[in-house]
Amino acid sequence: MKTLFLSFAPPETWRNPEQTKKLEGEAWRALRLKIVQRDNYTCSYCGYKSEKYQIVDHIDGNPENNANKNLQVICQLCNLIKHAGQGCAVQGIVDLYEESKHTQNEVISLTRKLRDEGKSDYEIIKQLGLKRKVEFKMDGDYLKKLIGFITSRQTEENDGMYNGWLTYHNRIVKLSQNQKLKVN
Repeated sequence: MKTLFLSFAPPETWRNPEQTKKLEGEAWRALRLKIVQRDNYTCSYCGYKSEKYQIVDHIDGNPENNANKNLQVICQLCNLIKHAGQGCAVQGIVDLYEESKHTQNEVISLTRKLRDEGKSDYEIIKQLGLKRKVEFKMDGDYLKKLIGFITSRQTEENDGMYNGWLTYHNRIVKLSQNQKLKVN
């Protein structure tokens, strides 16, 4: 798996309306399906596998560069870390810390596991050894030294993709837990 670091996309590189329109087209849907199938619906950073709501990410951050080698599958949580400005400043659900017992990749996987077990943010933060909370800055060198934690705070209503994934994931977890109870 690839190593995940906090980063951000400068506003001047954000998708414009023309690029967004392309992502709604049939050509992008076909390319997206090809990439998620190639990568077996599995996140390049944390290994999370899901047949819904995975993101086809532009590795170099350029939404115009649709070369196969520039595209990878990432999960919703890793996407919030890769685009920390979105998660921290826009949606307000990512907190940054100077210290952790774990790598960023491990923090994502463990957070998902612990949250699925019903742990609170406080319990997860304590278990991960997250210390010294700091503010977001649009500075790649600064961010690369930090660890991002995706809180359980609610996102803005207009983020249908993350909220859709969260609802889907919680439903899958609940079904899995119910199946385990029936077996026992």
